[in-house]
Amino acid sequence: MPDRDEAGCPFGGPGVDLRGAEARAILGMAGPIRAWLEAREPGVELRSVSVDRKAGRVIVTLAPNPGERPRVVRIDPPHAEELMADVAALEAAIAVACAVKLRLRAK
Repeated sequence: MPDRDEAGCPFGGPGVDLRGAEARAILGMAGPIRAWLEAREPGVELRSVSVDRKAGRVIVTLAPNPGERPRVVRIDPPHAEELMADVAALEAAIAVACAVKLRLRAK
């Protein structure tokens, strides 16, 4: 969820999910997160990313192995702070995509 809406007010609506081409474009910008994960667990596949500035946390979901459920990895400070600095463009793209979805939702 975005921290603020387009008017600058705290965001209070339901979350925004990106799927298909939109999600692939955003995840394509997640190179620093992929590298961080790969350094700790070679071969993992990134499925989703959430950046929570307020909590200082990055949450990622990893694609499951056959017969398993997706795994959620919560990355807290200080590692999250390092990742957030590295993914500023990713976070900005998420904010823009969320704003577009929210405008469409309001119609």
